[in-house]
Amino acid sequence: MDTEATPTLTPKLLMTLAFMALGITLSIVTPFDNLDNQGHIMLGSIIAGLAAWVFRPAGGTMIAGAAIIILGGLFAGLPINELTIGFSGASLWLFIPAMFIGSSLRNTGLGKRIVLALFKRFNLTYARILGGWFVVSLLFSVITPLATVRFLMLTPIAVSVADACLLEKGSKGRSLIVISCWTFSIFPSIAWLNGSLFGPVFTNFLPEGPMRDMATPETWFLVMAPWLLFSIVFVVALYFVLKPEQKLDIPKTKVCQLYDDLGPMGKKEKGCLISLIFLLTCLVLQTFLPFTANHVLLASLVLMLFLGVLSTTDISVNGNWDVIVFFGMMLSFTNIFYISGLTAWLTPYLAFIIQSITFSPLFFVLALFGICVILRFFDVAQAWIIASIFSLATPLLYSNYGIHPLVSTAVFISASCLFFFRYAQAWVVQVESVCGDGGWNPSHLQKASILYVCLSVVHLVFSRFYWGLVGIL
Repeated sequence: MDTEATPTLTPKLLMTLAFMALGITLSIVTPFDNLDNQGHIMLGSIIAGLAAWVFRPAGGTMIAGAAIIILGGLFAGLPINELTIGFSGASLWLFIPAMFIGSSLRNTGLGKRIVLALFKRFNLTYARILGGWFVVSLLFSVITPLATVRFLMLTPIAVSVADACLLEKGSKGRSLIVISCWTFSIFPSIAWLNGSLFGPVFTNFLPEGPMRDMATPETWFLVMAPWLLFSIVFVVALYFVLKPEQKLDIPKTKVCQLYDDLGPMGKKEKGCLISLIFLLTCLVLQTFLPFTANHVLLASLVLMLFLGVLSTTDISVNGNWDVIVFFGMMLSFTNIFYISGLTAWLTPYLAFIIQSITFSPLFFVLALFGICVILRFFDVAQAWIIASIFSLATPLLYSNYGIHPLVSTAVFISASCLFFFRYAQAWVVQVESVCGDGGWNPSHLQKASILYVCLSVVHLVFSRFYWGLVGIL
């Protein structure tokens, strides 16, 4: 006779239940002054939802936390269309088509063909490989604003390049190639608004009105341009930190062989290529014609569907709906805080923190980064929660201290990219899942993470003076 397994009270489940109990208690006891019953219920629901995201018991789905927050908001008497407003925003509808376009690049093999077509033209050295990642990452950031898609597509190719270079698993040279490919997939594209999800998502955290209106594509680039330099400096510094054991000089014939092994382009790969040419053409024309990035990405997705690049199975299998729901919920946070009264309640506390660190612009930037680094121990959602809450203070920062809202956003992004805390950086786990033991050596990644923290401080100091020169700060 079959018997069902007895549910196990794991530490993750116990911690989740404990924080859910805390959330329920706050909702019932209502201990805080200047916060009504509705606000207490919403606060308790957010605490419970965050616990489900942080500890992710059982199946670990992010939908559980989102459902808890929406359910709590309904009990608080808030309308569901206001609780889920992020699901109808432009940012989410950049993410969805970009996700499928990126997965098509990976699944059809076109992404690998593009990279090898670039590399097969010259003999491989470390400098040329790292330079190649920089060029390819910039190209792919135009095609898809999803950094996750880019590095999931490019890092397995980096492993193939390391194999072609006969670099042993666990070697410094192999780690350098894979880590640099990964970081170039993320860092340079932060410089423009739609180069990564940081642009549309973090600007969406800014309160509606003047703060969000100030986050134009031109101003974003003006503020975030130092990321282009930072990405290059980081990879160059990483080369000297890791110091590969052997020099490279791989003949281009070996890379040509890898390219030839791909064989002729199939029907889906050709359809993907046509769709990408259409996408790139429209992005160029976007400057002169009245359509947005949403128009372009959605039209490209429709073209892929019509050309048979994507099927119903692809939509079901490659669509990470758990992540989509999480993004939509996070994009709703600013509105949830506002309509529930949490914004008005939190403002005095945020003002107290801000007043203690704003006696100089440089100290503000570094102190805010330090606070974010500490909070990253708890914010496993890559500083999205930190950004959504602290962005509420941007009107105060601008009106009282003249600090542009995107300056704070730049600090939040620096904290979001931290990968020293492995459990709080899903990017690391994702790369290791697709590359296996052929990717980086964990000890080398740890060195890279320490280097990132140190260079981030230098980056922010440089950015502070750069912002002063360009009239932002």
